[in-house]
This record gives sequence, structure tokens and C-alpha cells, in this order.
Amino acid sequence: MSEVLGIDVSHFQGTIDWGKVAASDKKFAILKCQYEAQSHRKDEFFEGNYKGAGDYGIDRGVYIFIASSSIANPVADAKALLKHLNGRKLEYGIWLDLESDVLRAKGKEFIRNLCYIYAYHFTMAGYFVGIYCNRDWYLNVIHDDLKNDFDFWIARYPAGDNGSYNPASTLKPNGSYAVAWQYSSKGNVPGIPTKCDLNVDYDGITKLDYKTSYKKDIDKIAHEVLEGKWGTKDSVPTRKERLEAAGYDYAEVQAKVNELLSGN
Repeated sequence: MSEVLGIDVSHFQGTIDWGKVAASDKKFAILKCQYEAQSHRKDEFFEGNYKGAGDYGIDRGVYIFIASSSIANPVADAKALLKHLNGRKLEYGIWLDLESDVLRAKGKEFIRNLCYIYAYHFTMAGYFVGIYCNRDWYLNVIHDDLKNDFDFWIARYPAGDNGSYNPASTLKPNGSYAVAWQYSSKGNVPGIPTKCDLNVDYDGITKLDYKTSYKKDIDKIAHEVLEGKWGTKDSVPTRKERLEAAGYDYAEVQAKVNELLSGN
């Protein structure tokens, strides 16, 4: 399939005329649903944006910004978003927004585990899950396990960003690691009173099937524990807390770890 164009919006864009957006050939919209974990308050314009986009056949996704309070309680953060969604259809899934400096300081392993916690809860609720970040994050912060398990939506803007899409741009993320590109933060779209982010989906597939839960078999998880990928009993949160938040039975995992250790 050919590339399709889309947008991402929040309360910053105000009231949107979705009929005009659809007429401008935008095929998908990624919406802000809730404020950051400090409050878990629903974005004031989410309901109108969700309905308006749907009324005009624009496929909908949401993004969740992961920052300091999210780090403290990712399960509560994920459940709050799911409560706002209330089982509604998302043709473009849920995207984990990774760009916080506070989160970056936690390191690759911590971010890896955090993403699996969110993905477990969202996929168990029936939603596709992807990751949004910029190129620097992808190259220097994102763990290889996440690169293997998730689709990526990459942000990268030209120095003279004016909202135009250049499919031949050298800044365009390679399709081997990105499924979508946020190519501008200064788009002018009919029906939207402010500038907004502009995106292109490379393969044109916006009716995303949800992936099965990001739970791995116990043998694989036990090896990851031995490799130190899930922290220790003294880490914050502890290895036990991380594993249980991601949907694993800690006793079962530990039994497999002990079995592997006994067999050297």
C-alpha cells in the first residue's frame, strides 16, 4: 500500500473541524487522551476529537506521555488510560511517548521494563501498542529488545521546518526501523486553528491489529532475570515488582531461575 498522511493533536489545537481535516486528505489522527500521570485527567478535547475523527472516517489512535509520575506507578497510569478509553475502538492503537529527560536518566534497562509493563496492560485490553520517540532516542536510549518487539513512530524535523512533506528527504527515517514519521511540528491543516504535528505512515496500514500480549515464555524470562534485565531485589522498583507489574508470576519465574542455576 502507498503512504498515507496523518496528524496528532491535543487540547492545544482547540476545537477542530474534522470535516475540513478529512477533506485535506488526512487519513489518521493520534489523539491525546489524558494528561500526564500527575492527575490522569482526561484531555478536555478528547471526546470531541474521538467522535469528530470517527464521524469522517479518520482512523484514531492515542498517545500516552511517559514521565516522572508514570515511572512511579506505570500500572496505575495504564489503567487510568484504559478507563478513559472504556473499551472504545482505536484503529491506530496506543503509542508510548518516550521523550522525557527524567525517563531517559533511568537508563535502557529500566525503560525496557517499563515499556513491557504498559504493553502488557494495553494488549491484554485488545489494543495495538507502538513506541514514539525521536531518532536520538532510538539510536542511543532504546533497548534492542524493544526494537525487535515494537513498531516505531519516529520524530525528526528539518532545520527550516515549514510543514511541507518531502518524501525524498534525507531526514526520513529508514522504513527498516520506522513504520511512521512525524516530519513536522508546524503543520497548517484546514479545520485546525493552530499549527499541529504532521505524520506519514509508510505502508498505509492504519487499521492496526493488536499484537498478542508482550508476555514471553517463562524460560525466556528466567534467562533475562539471570542476565540482569529485570533488576534486583534491591532495585527500585524491585525485580519482583517489575515482573509482577508486567503480568508474570514471580514464584514461577524464580522457580525456573533456580532450576537453571542448579543446572549451571
